Amino acid sequence: MIEAEITKIESTLSLRLPPDYRGFLTEEAELDGPIDDTTALRDADAIIEATKAYRQGFEGLPPWPPHWLYVGDEADACPYVLDCQNGRLLRLDKGNRERPPLAEYPSFADFVTTCEKEDIEVDFPPATWREKALGWLVMAIAFLLVFVVLPGVAFGTKLLYRWLIYGEVPRYEP
Repeated sequence: MIEAEITKIESTLSLRLPPDYRGFLTEEAELDGPIDDTTALRDADAIIEATKAYRQGFEGLPPWPPHWLYVGDEADACPYVLDCQNGRLLRLDKGNRERPPLAEYPSFADFVTTCEKEDIEVDFPPATWREKALGWLVMAIAFLLVFVVLPGVAFGTKLLYRWLIYGEVPRYEP
């Protein structure tokens, strides 16, 4: 995001963004980083639109104070809200400011640090030959069921149906 877009957010919503959040918006987004474009939006118009909607009482919710800024969410309708007066970041339960926050961070920078710690991948030990063999056995049984047993049952059912309804006895003709 460029400085002009940050200025647009601040002037449109009449607030001042904390320096750590401002820095986050201006830096290059990491494609595989712990914070994606849903968790923290990087589109000024989307941030402005969502903030205005929550300030007006989105979907019947209590309106947000004018110093709160919509940051993003986890695609679960539990938005991250930045309090621009004190720099705290809250994760609200379905956007309702009257319920206790699901999570609270002293600053946006602390939120980023927490996300980075949680994003550390766990190295799983390589699978043993028995685990691999079991996996292949399960696949072989699944293929056998899908491509041999089920078609055989379907064909047998069709022959039984024809015999019961029409009295046809299937004959083999070479």
